[in-house]
Amino acid sequence: MVRMLIYIVLICSAFITSCIYYYSVQASSKTQLAMGEQLQQLHDQTLVRIQKSFEELDHTLRLISNDYAIQRLSEGTVITDSAEDRALREYADYLLRSQRSQFPFVTNICMSLDVLSYTLCTESLASVPPIDTTIPTLRKYDRSILTREKKDGGAGGYEVLYTAPLMNRKNVIKGSIQFTLMLDPLMKDIYSKMPLLRNQLVDSNGVIMYSTQTTTGNEWIQKEEGSKATTETLQWGKVSVVSTKKLELPGTVWFSQLETKQFLENSFAEAFQSTLGLFIVWLLLLCILCMLVFQHYSARPMKHLRGLMNRAELGDFKAYWVHKSSRDWNELGESYNQMLNRLEELIRQVKREESLKKEAEMEALQYQLNPHFLYNTLNTIKWVAKMHQTPQIAEVVTSLVRLLQASLGKKGDFITVREEIELIHDYIDIQAFRYGDKIRMEYQIDSISEGCLVPRMILQPLLENAIIHGIEPSRQVGIIRIAIWIEAERDLLICQVEDNGIGMMEDKALESTSGGGMRERMSGIGLRHIREKIKLYYGSGYSMNIVSKLGHGTTIRLTLPVHQNEEG
Repeated sequence: MVRMLIYIVLICSAFITSCIYYYSVQASSKTQLAMGEQLQQLHDQTLVRIQKSFEELDHTLRLISNDYAIQRLSEGTVITDSAEDRALREYADYLLRSQRSQFPFVTNICMSLDVLSYTLCTESLASVPPIDTTIPTLRKYDRSILTREKKDGGAGGYEVLYTAPLMNRKNVIKGSIQFTLMLDPLMKDIYSKMPLLRNQLVDSNGVIMYSTQTTTGNEWIQKEEGSKATTETLQWGKVSVVSTKKLELPGTVWFSQLETKQFLENSFAEAFQSTLGLFIVWLLLLCILCMLVFQHYSARPMKHLRGLMNRAELGDFKAYWVHKSSRDWNELGESYNQMLNRLEELIRQVKREESLKKEAEMEALQYQLNPHFLYNTLNTIKWVAKMHQTPQIAEVVTSLVRLLQASLGKKGDFITVREEIELIHDYIDIQAFRYGDKIRMEYQIDSISEGCLVPRMILQPLLENAIIHGIEPSRQVGIIRIAIWIEAERDLLICQVEDNGIGMMEDKALESTSGGGMRERMSGIGLRHIREKIKLYYGSGYSMNIVSKLGHGTTIRLTLPVHQNEEG
């Protein structure tokens, strides 16, 4: 088995090595392709941002056009220099300034109305030449985007003029609005978090409208060569890659160019990660294969042995190991078989010892009952002889003989309820010679329960307890009721002995029930022996309960299992 595992590991290692070599060769080209696709996708997203910015300017244009004050001015019905004219112009100036403040890349907004001889701008035009030469496209009614050199000569050298028509609510052109844009804030907002070497915007004439460089890189586009970069391309250099895309705007076409560094070292890292992932996959497959081999040679015999042990735990000591496996498992199985044999022998020995112990305890208990009973019976005969001096002693002796036979257990440890009641009759016949009519018996025996088996002489001590300690001290006519029935719901046989004697206090009754410190009532035999007898025969699930109240008699109830006499 070890050799086979070694062969499997060697074959898998050779295969994995070839895969590593193949993927290392292919990693660079795949990484380059992925990097180009990612750059193109990033470039598309930035162009969408630029177009969205111009759409927001169009939205602002519509807000200005639809404003009530602008519409009122465009109608030409307001008297020049009147209070209303001044108020409307002040509001229009406020409106233009508030709209410009929403765009950090807008430096000026100018509005020209056909009915007015002046232009409203957010920045002062006092130092600027006349309108027609300063803003040559302001009165053009088509949307257009033009460029001009910055007056302050800042970075990039150009600013963008976005001109759009101004219409009234009936879509009639009443003038135009011009936005002066600085691309630096807009582009920095878009590219601030991107690791770019350079980005720039070039118009259709090759003029660089915007350009920035975060670090030195390839000189990939010069200003004079801007016209060469008017097609969408993806150019790869030694250390960088350039993406060029077309951006269509109202009235013009721009070209956006992005340059980023080639992360060639990352490509090798990614190739290594891919190869490592493949290696892990094959390693997992190898582990699965090893698990299958282990299951065949180890797990399956182990599972079989565990199943045999479960059977043995449930008492099946014939669940021997007969499975054929490797030598080690066969030796373990033989040891398990020997353990079963030894365990079965120990259990048999324990059962024999328990049986002998139980018999010894029952004999000891019986030896306690027989002298006690014989003593009381002879005492009764003595009293009869003294009181009557008649041949009725023969009848007492006859009943005594029957009771002695039952007490000696010649018919076994169990008798039927019917036979137990007959013994009760013999016992009461003997007691009648002593107490006469002072004791009256009442029987409520369920006919179904007459065939049930009970321990021999289980009720006689209870009657003796009722007579001697309940009825005799009361000096009144005593009534003893014996009731036996079956509780079908719990499958229990209930034997109850009730008397109307003097009873006992509640705490004494509880002590008798729990086997506590109450003085034994039946000349050393007592209720404790009845309880122990029930426990020995049936276990702790069955009991004897005593209910008694001083001056109101005592009720003793035995709860026994239902055992029917098989002989009928």
